[in-house]
Amino acid sequence: MKFHHLGLAGLAVGLVLTGCSKPAPQAEAVRPVRSVVLGSAAGLAGSFHAGEIRARHEARLAFRVGGKVVARLVDVGAEVKAGQALARLESNDVELDLAARRAKLAAAEADWKQNEADIRRYRELLAQNFISQAEFDRRTSALAAAKGGYQSALATAQLGENQQHYTTLNADRAGVVTFLDAEVGQVVNAGQVVARVAEPGQREAVIAVAESQLAALRAASGFAVQLGQSSKHYRGSLRELSPDADPVTRTYTARIALNDADGAVQLGMTARVFPQGSGPVGLSVPLSAVLDENNRHYLWVISGKDAQVKRTEVKLAQVSSDTAWIASGAHTGQEVVTAGVHLLRDGQPVRRLTADPAQAVGTQAK
Repeated sequence: MKFHHLGLAGLAVGLVLTGCSKPAPQAEAVRPVRSVVLGSAAGLAGSFHAGEIRARHEARLAFRVGGKVVARLVDVGAEVKAGQALARLESNDVELDLAARRAKLAAAEADWKQNEADIRRYRELLAQNFISQAEFDRRTSALAAAKGGYQSALATAQLGENQQHYTTLNADRAGVVTFLDAEVGQVVNAGQVVARVAEPGQREAVIAVAESQLAALRAASGFAVQLGQSSKHYRGSLRELSPDADPVTRTYTARIALNDADGAVQLGMTARVFPQGSGPVGLSVPLSAVLDENNRHYLWVISGKDAQVKRTEVKLAQVSSDTAWIASGAHTGQEVVTAGVHLLRDGQPVRRLTADPAQAVGTQAK
């Protein structure tokens, strides 16, 4: 019995010691968040205008005579030289008309030369008093009329030759064919635009602006232009703003020149244009990125290889319905959390929901 009681006592002591030992530390939960990089342009806070990339110089080409298309010599995307043929019209009727004009020219020329020969003879007859002065004056008038008829026929023939040349549509400059609406068998009218040739060089973003947005567009000191889903942006400036609204859409066409375009900027690409500098000076972030506590404002900054967050106090210059402009406390290149800011604590590791933080970004007003 004595040994039995000692065994129970030892077991009790072991249980007490086990209960007093510290539990194994647990790994801190990694919280998923959305983030932006301050100063990038791909997810600019505020509104933007959708448009497309066009060439600074783009010629809209049309036949100067109507007719039936018999040859399409290039395709969209082809690089052409100045003067290169793009399409041709059937020229049978034009050639017949030209032949008739040339025949009239030949007849007028013969009549003029005949009257010139006659006037020389009549001048001799007048000197010998075989004809009167009135008769000579009549012959002189006939010569002048014949000369006028010849000049008229010559101009008409030249016009016919021009008409023949107009049956071929030529590029007036070197460039890339961006539009071609001329199929074989199609009948087109004179002046109907059937092709566009864009000159290589400066690129522009063409956007449609509503009347309510004109003031903000004019007030902007610059523009950030993003192409498609790319995170890269380009600096732009307002080159042209239409003075009249489109009669159908009631919008104004604006052309934003890209100041630093590179080879990635291709014609026809979709573009998003963000006005810059119309707000306060400083970085801007989505309003959801700002944590408010005791009348102070904070951002959660992600840093380090472990993607840990640090609460950073900032001062705000201005706040709108969806955007906050930062006066101080943050700088370009910092990555900040934009969703779930109330659920974080200093040093907590996070996992980005965006594949590339630069794809959702804040902007810097200029």
